[in-house]
Amino acid sequence: MGTSISGLDSGASNIYSALLGGGAASGAGSSTLLSDYASIKNGSYGKMMKAYYAKQKAAEDEESATSSKSKKEKDASSASAARKFYETASGMSSLDYSADNIDELYDKVSAFVKDYNSMMTNASKSKNASVKAQADALNDYTYQNYKLFAKVGITMNADRTLSIDEDTFKRVNPKTGATNVPTLTTLFKGINSFADKAADRASKIYRAAGEGESVTSSKAKYAGTTGSISSSDKTDDSTTTPGSSTTAKDSKSATLASTLYKSVEKLGAMSIDNNNKDNVYDAFSAFIKDYNALVKKSSESENSNVIKQTKYLQELVSNNKSAFSRMGVKVNSDKTLSIDEEKFKESDMGNVKNLFNGTYSFAEKMTDRINQIYRYATQGESLNGQAYTSQGGYSAANVGSMLDTVM
Repeated sequence: MGTSISGLDSGASNIYSALLGGGAASGAGSSTLLSDYASIKNGSYGKMMKAYYAKQKAAEDEESATSSKSKKEKDASSASAARKFYETASGMSSLDYSADNIDELYDKVSAFVKDYNSMMTNASKSKNASVKAQADALNDYTYQNYKLFAKVGITMNADRTLSIDEDTFKRVNPKTGATNVPTLTTLFKGINSFADKAADRASKIYRAAGEGESVTSSKAKYAGTTGSISSSDKTDDSTTTPGSSTTAKDSKSATLASTLYKSVEKLGAMSIDNNNKDNVYDAFSAFIKDYNALVKKSSESENSNVIKQTKYLQELVSNNKSAFSRMGVKVNSDKTLSIDEEKFKESDMGNVKNLFNGTYSFAEKMTDRINQIYRYATQGESLNGQAYTSQGGYSAANVGSMLDTVM
């Protein structure tokens, strides 16, 4: 038996009822379905849907823009707290770490804890995503050292702050006469100590909170700062043979390190994609020029620590030889870099982005190393006495007790 026209209409009505949630296929419900069907046939339904999705997309774009803005939103409170903590943490290396000076050490470490808490409290609730990310990283790093902190009476709290107990801090072993000074030295004195690395993280929080600004002081301690090397840093360099002194200041290497730091930061901050190859090439070429200038000068420095840090920087570059090769950049036998413009512009800019964007990227590791070159070159003997090696490992020769954790 054939199907009647009314049967087709009934079937169509049932289909639209199922799709549009009509439920009933008769009476008022049937009339509504026929109206919907008509709107689909004449195109008005399609126009309505396009308008709806256009509105949805506009809302999503606005939300995305707001989110992107929040990542760069200035945060005066976090910037101020980070600057204060940076100054406190940077001053820890110059203290007298001896049992006779335990009262002053307690006062200074208490100030360190207070300023740390202020910075972490502000940064952890910041609307700037980069500031929060740096606070997260510092909190994780602090946790890695909680056993050492516990030895000297410093406790990590649930709200990411620290607290300090004076009795534990100043405790003396009644049998051996041992104090907490060796552990305090490990945590707070010298390059690559906890205080030094926390100061570095504070610098990053400050820059993120201020949209690119870096920590400044009367005596610049980090490459890339808006301040210049003070007159006291511009003393004549030692005249000893190259590499023979660990304390010779090297203002030329410091200046070149500062220039390279800014080149790396520029690449990290710019838009790196295949539609922006010319600008990326110009910035990358400047980076290579600045890198080559630094390694050539610093390799001949009269400060042996500057030479060591330069070698580590060159190793970092060499370890990324394959990544550079994919973008037409060659690591030469003398560890300098050269670039082939044609190959560079033919390559995927995603390779460049992977190197210069994000936490733990090549660029972040490079800026850390550049900072060390800069600080050794400008401060000389004030950076001696580190408890950790330049590679971040533990140096037992500088501490009187075995560590429970290794950075």
